[in-house]
This record gives sequence, structure tokens and C-alpha cells, in this order.
Amino acid sequence: MFKKSLIVMLAFVIAFAFVAPLRAYGSPANPPPNPYELIVDTIPGGGPVTLDPASCYDTASAELIFNIYETLIFFDGERYDVFRARLATQAWIVSPGATVEGVTITAPPYTNYSIVFKIRQGIKFQTWCRSDLSPIPTWAEYTLTAEDVEYTFERWMVHDYIGGPQWMIFEPLLDCFGADTEHPVEFGQKIDAAVQRSGDLVWLNIANPGLTPKTPSQTFVIPMFEADGSMRGTFWSDVATKPLGYPLRILLQVIAQSWASIISKQWILNYVIPNGPDMNEDVPGDQVDWDGNWGDYTGWVAYCGWEYSPIDKIPQGAAHPGVACGTGPFILDRYDPTTEWSVVRNPDYWGGWPAQTPSPPYPPITSSGIKPAGYVNRLTVRQRATATRIAELRDGLCDFAAIPRAYAPQLHVDNNRNGPTLPGIRLNYPIPALQVDSFHFTFDIEPRPDNKYGKINDYNVLSEDGIPRNFFSDIHVRKAFVHLLNFTLVIMDQLLGEAYQPHTCAPDGLPYVNLAQARYGPTPDFTKAKQEFDQAFGGNLKNVGFTIKITYNSGNTIRQAYCENLASLINKLGQDYYGGKFHAEAMPVAWSEYIPDMDLHFLPCFGIGWLADYADIHNFMHPYLHSEGAFAHAQRYHNAEADELIAQGARAPDGPARQAIYYRLQEIYYNDVPSVAIFVPVGRGYMRIWVQGHYYNPLYPGLYAYDHWKWEYLRGNVNYDNKVSMDDIVAILDAYGSYAGKLGMPVFHPRWNFHCDVDGNPYDTWRDRKIDMYDVTAALDNFGKSDQTWVPPP
Repeated sequence: MFKKSLIVMLAFVIAFAFVAPLRAYGSPANPPPNPYELIVDTIPGGGPVTLDPASCYDTASAELIFNIYETLIFFDGERYDVFRARLATQAWIVSPGATVEGVTITAPPYTNYSIVFKIRQGIKFQTWCRSDLSPIPTWAEYTLTAEDVEYTFERWMVHDYIGGPQWMIFEPLLDCFGADTEHPVEFGQKIDAAVQRSGDLVWLNIANPGLTPKTPSQTFVIPMFEADGSMRGTFWSDVATKPLGYPLRILLQVIAQSWASIISKQWILNYVIPNGPDMNEDVPGDQVDWDGNWGDYTGWVAYCGWEYSPIDKIPQGAAHPGVACGTGPFILDRYDPTTEWSVVRNPDYWGGWPAQTPSPPYPPITSSGIKPAGYVNRLTVRQRATATRIAELRDGLCDFAAIPRAYAPQLHVDNNRNGPTLPGIRLNYPIPALQVDSFHFTFDIEPRPDNKYGKINDYNVLSEDGIPRNFFSDIHVRKAFVHLLNFTLVIMDQLLGEAYQPHTCAPDGLPYVNLAQARYGPTPDFTKAKQEFDQAFGGNLKNVGFTIKITYNSGNTIRQAYCENLASLINKLGQDYYGGKFHAEAMPVAWSEYIPDMDLHFLPCFGIGWLADYADIHNFMHPYLHSEGAFAHAQRYHNAEADELIAQGARAPDGPARQAIYYRLQEIYYNDVPSVAIFVPVGRGYMRIWVQGHYYNPLYPGLYAYDHWKWEYLRGNVNYDNKVSMDDIVAILDAYGSYAGKLGMPVFHPRWNFHCDVDGNPYDTWRDRKIDMYDVTAALDNFGKSDQTWVPPP
């Protein structure tokens, strides 16, 4: 039916080309000043925290890591539910005890199913990094093996630390959220049994709830990929009929991201361990990194729960230590987490140059065949002040820039953010997000020795010049603060209305979000805040007063605005009703300190955001409400009922049972107020018009440079060849009516093809993330014109 419609549309377009007045579309301008380097300007203090995949649970680190390292499978372009083979050439979903390529897939008796990976052969790890160090760190050339993969996943679990990404692999493999160091032998054996290998096969064994032994009801072996590495079109329908207890969609999204990047075991043994410091002085001998030897299953405990990674301490004595050894398309060249980092093209990358994907539309729809036509030699991410970022993007001195929404008008003609952009700047809008920004309270604050975050008294000790460490364990204090938060200020003034206040700590569009759930705000309520302060600490707080620092990560102007506003309202309330005894100050903290100090419980209260690890409400409830979650643990918040419900949630069958679990969790979140969700943004992406191949995957931590390049083409040359032809128009018509985003969620039409979004509707340099007649018109305007193809670097 669609092909018939396409023929009719094509006939209409040909006729339309001769009679319709066409919009004026610009032609290519001057070539970019640095045609083979992508430059990204980000916020000050927004540098990476770690270079170790096993320690990576922040977007700044993840962005760097996923340009250097690789995972077994990876997302296919924008789609978070479609994957491509990467370091694995094939994967199978199998029942326990099934046979794959002549190998019996052994598994513990409590296994529900296994995922088997066939490891790609002949892949070389990088042999150096960081030309900014002297001498340059170098090591032997190591080749990827199945042992490396097994070691990577086991090391990931061994290096478990509360608040880290490990919970996402512990949950499916061992039905828990963290390592059990009190029973080292038993738990070490479970980790060992969860990841197994034979020859070039490695498999993960997915556990039944409660590790309950169960005889499989059927035998199955379901392949995931076609020979070209694309996902089989019937894969999801094939697995839908199988008794998979843990959601496969969640697990595949988890192992496709930075924390699951594959490292070389031999590199750890031969380079990291000899050159790293003793990371655990509480244990005799040097404990640099786990060597993969289980021994008697007790020694692994010495490597568990570290705050930092040895990879981030090499070379010892360097001002900014840190090394990396991946198989990916780029090699770490410069690294200063306080200013900038830069990676250079790996000329020996096994995937080749240019990239062959993404080539939408994605399976099960047949690919258009349109793919990247160029590449860059370098990606550099720099930290710049807001004014500098705006000026450099405007002047073509960077290719991307993080632009606070309140400053967006400066990139438009006449400061009208809804009008044309300045010359040379492209805007992608609207971009739905799977993220939430929120404000949090630490229930038991750990006093920092240098009192950086103010005076923290002992429990229940009130004083006007400080707060007790359990200040926010009093629900009246938490509610008073929340009643003074100005949600409207953030959404309307800082985000210019391009955001919404969610009903809970998850985006409204996700399944099982209760849109009838009560919420706080949207404007400050002095009456309610005073009522809560009057009751705090048995009515004593109003008489004694307090002094507090309200923290945010430096450079984040949105969090700065609501933290400063909250502080000013607390001070005003104190002046008006409490004799000036309430004192609050907003305090910026560098990102490199912010996350570690949050995890160490130093921050009294703080603003932060959560970017989804995977597209499911479970991924929001765990960090916000589970006592071992990334935020809840940092806050020392614990609710036994919430813990139990979250333990049930992921494995609960879709339908009323799962809805009841998450509806109740949302009630708990509202009633306990451990934090409060402030906004979900609708994104704007500003870049130079010469950036090509750019797309938005809602789970990406940042820019993936392998499939990007810089060049200027005639508008409508969607396949990047030497002219605008009927091939381009047919490609656009194939995608006609498709979109990327619906009802505020990153939902993709099956025929969506980002290469064909060239229309500039409503203005010449906009991209509206849908394919319509404006895109066809853009191609018709330049129909038949010759274009220059991308030229490789000399």
C-alpha cells in the first residue's frame, strides 16, 4: 500500500516541480575552518570523572569512553531498541543447556535464559595513549579474546561500588543490586558462574527471581543478527513467545553502553598492575587491580567498593593521570578533566573509515542505503564559559556548543528564538528527552574535614551557624524547602517554556507513570513553607535557626538559577518570620568534585539530573528510591517498602501487576520527599551547518564522532553524492510522513530517516525532525544541480 502511495506522490512531485513556487534555500557557503576536527564546547567543570568503564556512571566520562572503547553490541543509530553487532559478530538468546555451534551452554540451575556472544576475531587493542604526557604511555599490542570479555564483565561486578552502574548487571545475572562481601566464597562463585566462555563464545546467564532452580519449559536458540551485523527483523517477535523472566529489552540496552565496554585483561595484568598504586592499604601487599584469578573465592573482596580506579591513577605523579586502551575508532590523545580532552582517529580501526552505519530506516524496515560519507581525524571537547561558547559557535570556532535555554535567543536573528538562526548555525528542534532534573536532600550528611560545605553538627544539634548532620531526616525541613522551590521560574524563565514539570521522578510519557499523581509546586508557597519550618525538630528549628549551603555543579546555569532562588527565599522567610536566623547560600562545585562528594554524602542538598540508562520507569525508580540506588544511597535514604517493590518491579509481567508496583512507588516518592523532580526538558541542538551525520539517540551520553563528518552540501543532497537527483527525492518520499518524537517522547516512526530531514521548516537552518512536503521542496529547489563530494584528509 505504501509503495502505491509513493508512486502517486512521486507523480505529484514531478508535476509540482514545474508549477509550484519554491522556497528559497541557501547553497553551500565556505568550507569549515577545521574540516577534519569536531570541536565541542561544554560547560566549565563538566569534565570526565573516570576513564575506567567499570567506574563510569556519569555522562561526561561515558562520552569519552564510548569514543575509545567498544561494547559487544551497540545501538543502531537513534534507536534504543534496535542494535548492531559490534565486538560480537552474533548473539543468541538460548534456554539453559542449549547447544550453540557445538558448545553446550552450561549454566547454574537457577538460570532463566542465557545470552551467548560469538567474539569477533583479530581485533587489536590500541597500543598507546596521551601524547600530552612524557614519556607517552605505550604497551604491547593485545588481540581481543573471549577471555577479555569474560574478564570485563566479572571485573565490572568485582569492582562494585554503591552508587555505581553495577546494579544494572547484578539485577539480571544474580537477582540483587550489589556485591555481597560478607559471604565472599558463595558470592564470588556466583559471579564466576554468571559469565562463562568456551572457545570464541562467551555467555551471560540470566537468573530466575530469588535464584530459584527451575526446569526450562522449552528449548530455544534465537539468533539476534543478520550476516551484515544488523538486527534480524523478526528478532523481537521471536523472543516475545519465550519465557524470559528478566526483560531482554532492558538488558540489551544496558550492555550496549559505556560501562559494559570491553577491556584487555593482558593490558590490566602487564601495564596497569605494574604501574598503578596500592589502592587498598587495609589489605597486606599491593592491591592495584583484580587479576581475574578467583583462587579460593575470597581475594576479590579486596578490590570491591573502591571510590576510584587504578586506571585513573596512572602515571603516578602526573597532574592529570589516566590512561585508556580500547578497540574503538579513536585513541585518547590529550586529557585534562578540568579543561579539555581530545581523541584522534585510530587509522587501524577494524570497522574502517568512513563508518558504514547508521543507514536508516532501521530493521525490520529495509535500509535506504544512505550512510556516512566522511569522517574526522579528531574530536575535542573543551570547557568554556557561556559567553565564550556562544561566541565560538557563532564565529565557527566550534561545531557544537552547550547553550543554556535562556541564552538561545542570542543565536537567532533579532534575538527571536522562534525565528531564523544566525548565518551558519543549524537548529534541531524539538528533541524529546529521557531525563529528569531534580533537587535532593542528604538524610545523614557526612561532615567534610575542611568544612567546605559549611558547619555540620552532630545529630540533632541545632545552631544558627550550621545544621545537624540529620537536618534533612526531618520531613518538615524537606517539605519546607520544596515549598520554596520555584518550578515556574525554571521552566518559563530558564527553559523558556520548553520543558514540563513531571508528575514523578520519571518522564510523563513512560509506561506506568501515574498522571494523576499529586506533585509539589509549581510556585513558592510561603505559608506552607512556614508551617513546615514551624514544626521542624519539634518546633525548635524556628527558634535556633540554621546556615546551609545549597550546591549545584558549576557552569549549569539552570541549577544555579533555582538554587540561588531557593537560597534567597529561605533568607527572606528567615528575615520576615524568624528574626533573620535562617541563612542559605547557593554554592557552585566543579563536576570532578561534585559526583565524588555526592557519593561520599558530603553535599547537604544538591541539584542533579538523571539521563536514562534504558527506556523503562524501573531505571528511574531505582536511582531515586532504592537504598542502593545512585541518588538514594548518596542521600542515605532508605524505605524498606520501596526497596521491596523495586526488587519486584523489573521482572513483574506487563499489565496491572506492574502498574500497581510503580504507582505505589510514586506515592512513596511524593510522601517521603527524598527529592523532588523539577523538570523534563525538550531539547534544542545547536551546531554549525557543516556538521553532517548528526542524529539523536536519547541514551547517548554525548557525541559519538565515528559517524560524523564536516562538509557542506546542497540542500536536498541526502545521499551525499555529486548532485541532487531523483534518488534523493525518492529517498525523501520513502520517509515521507515519518518523525522522530511524539507526545514529548523519543518515539521513532518505522520509516524515519534523519538524512532526509533537510527542509528547514519553519526557517532555512532549522531541522524539525519530521519528513514532509517542505523536505521534498528543498530537494526540488536544487534538483539537477551538481555538488562536490567530501574530500578525505591529505
